[in-house]
Amino acid sequence: MGSGGDATLVDDTPDGSEQAVGSAHTEDLDLARSVARGDKRACEDFARRLLPTVRRVSRGLLRGSDDANDAAQISLMDLLRSASNYTGRGPLEAWAQRIATRSSMRWMNKQRRVRERALAQAHETDAQDRRAVLRTETLDRLPRPLDEYLDQLTDVQRAAVLLRFALGHTIPEIAAITDAPIPTVKSRIQKGHQELRRLVRRDLNLGVRSADDPED
Repeated sequence: MGSGGDATLVDDTPDGSEQAVGSAHTEDLDLARSVARGDKRACEDFARRLLPTVRRVSRGLLRGSDDANDAAQISLMDLLRSASNYTGRGPLEAWAQRIATRSSMRWMNKQRRVRERALAQAHETDAQDRRAVLRTETLDRLPRPLDEYLDQLTDVQRAAVLLRFALGHTIPEIAAITDAPIPTVKSRIQKGHQELRRLVRRDLNLGVRSADDPED
């Protein structure tokens, strides 16, 4: 092999032997091997050196600063885990850029799926809430005052129903206020609403009249 710049072109050699690694990347390869062995100082140097490359990639692919920072952290961890795969067949930064690009793309796709699922759940929750409100509108013409029906609910059901329909809190807000899991809050609202409807139907069937209704 010739001397000088020819040694740096060995990335194109087919045999992949260690002897083919260009002298320009020997230090990079040594650093990557030290990282793969778990050398703490090497890991710090490796991360510090590649962080600008990782940030450039993530910020180029993701416009939001928070998203870009999160993707950069994931990419940097992937680089540290993949250090043993670096063979010295090119600049360390070029190798890091390829890894960071793949990591950022995976992260973007994952976040998109998470957002899509959250949006679908939000739409379903809104639809359920709208149906519940429509059903609640039938309470405008009650045989008895609403408070009398609410008093027959359990304490937790009454609180959940009032927070949702009287005060307009969202399900997550009610969960935070009452220190209860979201599924529990949904169950309390559903059961409380069902009980209110049962009580109203019972009084209607019995012919109970509101005091505000005019006598025949």
